[in-house]
Amino acid sequence: MQDFLQKQFKTFGTPGFAGAEPTGTVTQPEPEPARNDFDFAYKPRDVKTHLDRYVIKQEEAKKVLSVALCDHYNAVRQAFDGEEQGHYTKQNVMLIGPTGVGKTYLIRSIAELIGVPFVKADATKFSETGYVGGDVEDLVRDLVRQADGDVDRARYGIIYIDEIDKIASSSEQ
Repeated sequence: MQDFLQKQFKTFGTPGFAGAEPTGTVTQPEPEPARNDFDFAYKPRDVKTHLDRYVIKQEEAKKVLSVALCDHYNAVRQAFDGEEQGHYTKQNVMLIGPTGVGKTYLIRSIAELIGVPFVKADATKFSETGYVGGDVEDLVRDLVRQADGDVDRARYGIIYIDEIDKIASSSEQ
């Protein structure tokens, strides 16, 4: 799995951080970015404005996700542009809350805004390779499938792993 990911995503390198130029309004990027021509021109306020139109309340989650999304995709853009890599450290995002509060909807809305493929997976259905159940490589295959077979487009995609809490509670029994 690690070899597969390194081959597919070797152009990312170690990302840095840089902000995009302000846009003032939320605009739709092209649905399929050109190969090695990643265009991400959103500011956190643009993303939050988009989320405000679709998600009620959840103010803190919308703010945190907007900043994390922009940090990540601006770092990807900067890496492709060959710009100086700063002190940016990639951050994963964990959304915690009861069923039905809109965690998945927030992420799906973000993926739709920026035009990247989105895959949702149930963590309880996965096992080590060679055992009954899905494995992590299935997630990557699903992401490529969502990108209509375009690996270059899939590399910008979002994999959302749900029900992680169920794994922790089942291992405690």
